[in-house]
Amino acid sequence: MTSATLYGEDFYAWTQQQAALLRRLPSAGNELDLEHLAEEIENLGRSDLRVAQSLCEHFLKLEYSGLTEPANHWCDKIVEWRVQLEKILTRSIEAKLDLLSQYRVALRLVRRLERDIPGFMSR
Repeated sequence: MTSATLYGEDFYAWTQQQAALLRRLPSAGNELDLEHLAEEIENLGRSDLRVAQSLCEHFLKLEYSGLTEPANHWCDKIVEWRVQLEKILTRSIEAKLDLLSQYRVALRLVRRLERDIPGFMSR
């Protein structure tokens, strides 16, 4: 896959690839600050990854909140989150999300809430 194709199909993977390529360039006689440029490009991709992780956490929290019908303002937020997630979700971000770990955290939170707030799940 070419860099141009990768840029259009998987921005996160492109940022990681470009950062690696910048780091391989010779620094002798080069006025570019290659390491910081590479770091900034990597961070652009990581930003998308963090947003995707956060959105997935929101969905898991909502799933285990015990609400059978989300409040009206949450319905709007859910649509907004799904649109955001669709814009940034790529194969490489999906591979990095670790949804199983996020699921376990959400489940522990729900169990703690059930213990601390009697009847929490029956609301």
